[in-house]
Amino acid sequence: MNDLQIGFYVHYHGMGHKRRTEAILRHLKVPSSVITSRLGDLDWKGANLLEVIEIACDIDDVSFEGAARSQDVPALHYAPLWTDSITRRVAEYTAWLSRTKPDLMVVDVSAEISMLTRLASIPQVVVRQHGDRRDPAHLNAYAAAEALLAPFPRCMEDELTPDWVIDKSVYLSGFSAHSDDDKTVSFSRPTIVVMFGKGGTDSQASRLAEAATAVSDFDWVVVGKEKPPAMTQPMNLRYVGWTDQPLKYVRAATMVVSAAGHNSVMELGRERARFIAIAEERPFDEQRRKVHILNRERLAVGVPQWPKVDEWKTLIGRAMNLDPSPWDTIYREDGAIEAARFLELAALRSNLLRRGEQSGTTSLCSGLFPNSQIAEMGQNAS
Repeated sequence: MNDLQIGFYVHYHGMGHKRRTEAILRHLKVPSSVITSRLGDLDWKGANLLEVIEIACDIDDVSFEGAARSQDVPALHYAPLWTDSITRRVAEYTAWLSRTKPDLMVVDVSAEISMLTRLASIPQVVVRQHGDRRDPAHLNAYAAAEALLAPFPRCMEDELTPDWVIDKSVYLSGFSAHSDDDKTVSFSRPTIVVMFGKGGTDSQASRLAEAATAVSDFDWVVVGKEKPPAMTQPMNLRYVGWTDQPLKYVRAATMVVSAAGHNSVMELGRERARFIAIAEERPFDEQRRKVHILNRERLAVGVPQWPKVDEWKTLIGRAMNLDPSPWDTIYREDGAIEAARFLELAALRSNLLRRGEQSGTTSLCSGLFPNSQIAEMGQNAS
């Protein structure tokens, strides 16, 4: 497969898109490139990663007048006017496409990059996310794609998703962005581990102190956030700060409290943790829809906002009574390996079609395949 090439556009917001891409790159046999903004100087890992290309960022040096026009076009989420960084970004990205002519682009995620990719005549696979994505820009990006990669299994689909999007989706088993180490810590008392990203606010810390006071028969250990200075806290609450090994605390926890971000949810599921998932404000109600699905499938106790103090004991009781076994089905296979095999096949199909060596197929993925048939799909294409 060395004569093939796959490009990955990786969005710069947070680290989740990067980690998901790296999880796939670990198993990908095709030479690959990463296109991104603001993340180019970071350490990137991939078995056959050739290069990381940094293009101009679309939120740099945007004037007030330009930003005011950023949402004029229903087919695009973000298109300011009079912004030189965006002009450079478009030129740099399309110049790379013209030079490289990748057999396949994987877009994770950007409606604008998806439109540019299609206009440049390069086949693409668009990564899906939870949330209400029925707006014109998302639907147009999905229409422009040869296939949609859902980093979750079919049982975690949202009822709001249009049928044609479901039909175009390749559903994956669960996979975690973290490596398969088994490190753990030890706690002397029943312990609730609270997982945060690098964000978080002082008001969140204040509410945590209230929760720990109200539920004093547990120790509360906060991972991912430093204790705010000059803030008093109950004796059963402590902060361990930022760590790149949060799962060692999760494995020792009696139960976990976390935001409902995709990677956090999937990592907790892989550990078969009993957890409460709290929706944070995100575009397109991403995390609110996620907690709805977690509740529907009895994978976690999902709540749409930070609980009131008197709600914690009931929520913790519900979480303690969860049966983690539904996660066994979600993690029956490794979704990162499934994604890699599917992308290899899609790149091969694209390469053959570009060279005119495979006829009678108008789409790379005409007739999409459930997880159990990905291996069979590869055999049929070879």
